[in-house]
Amino acid sequence: MNKKIILTLITVSCLATGCGKAAPPDPLQGTGNTSASTSQEEPISIQSSKESNSQTAVETERETDYSQFLKKNWIRSTDTNFPENGGLSIAISSIKDGKIKGEISAVSSGPAYNMDSSGFEGTVDGDTAQCELVDDSRGNKGTVRLTFKSPGILEAAVLITERSEDNIMTLPEGTFQFAPNNLKNVEGFEPIGEQSFMVDLDSWGKVKFVSGKLTAGSHIPAVFYLTDEDGNIFYQFDTTFPYSVDVDAVSFKDLNKDGLKDIIIIVSDQYEGSTGLPIANVCFQQEDGTFMTDYELCQQINDSGNNKDIKMVTNYILNKK
Repeated sequence: MNKKIILTLITVSCLATGCGKAAPPDPLQGTGNTSASTSQEEPISIQSSKESNSQTAVETERETDYSQFLKKNWIRSTDTNFPENGGLSIAISSIKDGKIKGEISAVSSGPAYNMDSSGFEGTVDGDTAQCELVDDSRGNKGTVRLTFKSPGILEAAVLITERSEDNIMTLPEGTFQFAPNNLKNVEGFEPIGEQSFMVDLDSWGKVKFVSGKLTAGSHIPAVFYLTDEDGNIFYQFDTTFPYSVDVDAVSFKDLNKDGLKDIIIIVSDQYEGSTGLPIANVCFQQEDGTFMTDYELCQQINDSGNNKDIKMVTNYILNKK
């Protein structure tokens, strides 16, 4: 009997010491030996590291908001009254899937206004883009490296690697800083408030269509821009109106049924000795956000007399299409 008691005590003692080490800790309890606890916490630490790296990558991507650089007319910071006094400008048309496209242009001062313009295409990595010049108007070849400094500062390093024999005008080489062109930089600009409107222009989003006149010189041309509410210029329209006209009407309609709003502008000629008759211009929006004027169609509208108001212009185009 005594032997059985002694054997039982030895067995209990063995279980209390040896089996306690081998038993897995209860995951719902904060207890257990150090080695088991460390082994279970390591996967948590690894997962946390992956989540942290992923979050950092997202934050880095968000740091460069490319939308703030798109579809603005960037001019060299040292240029004034561009393009009348000449200068250098950049317009970025798209940044998507790591690819960038745009145009860079240089214009000499008057009276010649010689020009060299080139498209550029390349890849974007963070706050920089490395691009090649494509379809340069003078036949030059080269590279442009863009750096997105801040929403108000764009830097461009231009290098000409192969010069054309056409050397009348060429893009300048060097590193330049650009800022969004603004209506306040346009010498003599006077807005026409009653013909300026906030409008949703499809790929442009909500922008301001601004009508105005340039009053600094002896000729008073009418000018038209797309801007934001702060006057930063996104786009300048190319029209063939004569000098000294009044802007009578502006309308935004999809005239060719392509899902994009087009723009009708009607002015009246007020130049001394003129007839004062209306003149219509129609700008058709393209898929890339630019606007194209069909000058032959405009001539037909004006010659036919269907230019007196927006309704007449609209009906003429719809019936013709």
